[in-house]
Amino acid sequence: MAARSAKSVQLYDRSPVNVLVLGAGLMGAQIGSEYALGGHSVALVARDADSARSRFEQGLETLRLHGLASADEVDAARARVQVTSRLDDVLTCEVAVESLPEDLELKASLLRPVAEASPEAVLATNTSSLSVSELGERIGAPERTVGTHYWNPPLLMPLVEVVAGSRTDPEVVRRTAETLRELGKRPVLVGDVPGFAWNRLQMAVLREAVALVEHGVASPAIVDEILTHGLARRWRHIGFFQAIALGGVATWQKTAANLLPLISAATELPELSRWVQKGDEELAAVAARRDEGLARDLLAERSDRDQV
Repeated sequence: MAARSAKSVQLYDRSPVNVLVLGAGLMGAQIGSEYALGGHSVALVARDADSARSRFEQGLETLRLHGLASADEVDAARARVQVTSRLDDVLTCEVAVESLPEDLELKASLLRPVAEASPEAVLATNTSSLSVSELGERIGAPERTVGTHYWNPPLLMPLVEVVAGSRTDPEVVRRTAETLRELGKRPVLVGDVPGFAWNRLQMAVLREAVALVEHGVASPAIVDEILTHGLARRWRHIGFFQAIALGGVATWQKTAANLLPLISAATELPELSRWVQKGDEELAAVAARRDEGLARDLLAERSDRDQV
């Protein structure tokens, strides 16, 4: 079935819409939770519906425990969600959000029937590394395909990269960003290059972090401490380009000239498991500490907005 022009898409007009989430793993289940909390009807499609339902419930419980959603809001969100392993039963939607493994043909093969059955639906992909433009072409609906790249855990990380493919209708991009804001997210528009902006920055820092550990400059624990209590502490308030303005362009230029020739230019990383192997209990504690900190940040941001 030929796709209609994206100009006819009735996207996010502040009234509830039917949202289809393809792939209800850790990311997809929480993305579905967010739409449900925002008042939308959500169908979560996963191979294992019971596991998907469990992940969805865990996400809601995290919000409730940290005071980010009331018990009534959680109950209302729960009532708006359907979990199924049968895609054919839920093909009709206004919005489809794909959060499947990073396999271009897998993503396209599941989005194609949605595009055909719902010719006005927006087709959003949570890919972190694949081309939004190519995915849109493979689906057969490039003008309706847009990237919405979340960070883990989606319910506690406000930033979402919004990525337009080469043929994505600008109105689809604009309204997608608007709806993300209505859901409490912080959308940022970036270009359709491999890894977009977020992962390219992350991989650049990771490459040097690994090199420092490998050469005995600092232990993994020290590198993490420098990142969390040093760089991240300042980055929470100002980014690189603002820091350059404050520190002086000449100083940054000179420092870069001295260090860039010495920084890792590796094109592959060694086996990372040697530094990150942890038991289940320790990992659970790390995740709990992460979630507590992220939730605290969100509560503070809400309080700041309420006072404006």
